[in-house]
Amino acid sequence: MNELENEPRSWWSKNWKWVVPLGGCFTIIVLGILLLGTAIFGFFSSVKSSSGSEEALQLAQQNPKVIEILGEPIEEDGIGSFSVNINNGLKTSEVTLPIKGPKGEAMLHVKSRGSDDNTVYEIFEIQVDETGELIDLKDSVENNDF
Repeated sequence: MNELENEPRSWWSKNWKWVVPLGGCFTIIVLGILLLGTAIFGFFSSVKSSSGSEEALQLAQQNPKVIEILGEPIEEDGIGSFSVNINNGLKTSEVTLPIKGPKGEAMLHVKSRGSDDNTVYEIFEIQVDETGELIDLKDSVENNDF
């Protein structure tokens, strides 16, 4: 009798016919999900950075009245809403960003237009969650009172 016929087959030799197609399909699906997730994250990051929300947050972090009400450090508190429209070089953006400090939470509302070098704030205010108080920062930005 032949000795090779009595040796047990390995797991791979028994199962490769279903492992290869299934593993290949699974790999393609995972790579597709990762690619789609990366594209979505990149899109939202570019919209957020072009909206001017980072600059507005920095200006709010330097305002003495905001520091008095919210405390320091002031930071983002979740995902806001961002709208950016660029038409013939003129950029308009609207941002609503939740912010927080050790003393409380607030919403940062910014509506601006212009180019990157010359931004005009139509609305730049902070609404404190607990009291509903509105802090208008538009005049402070235009007068460079920071």
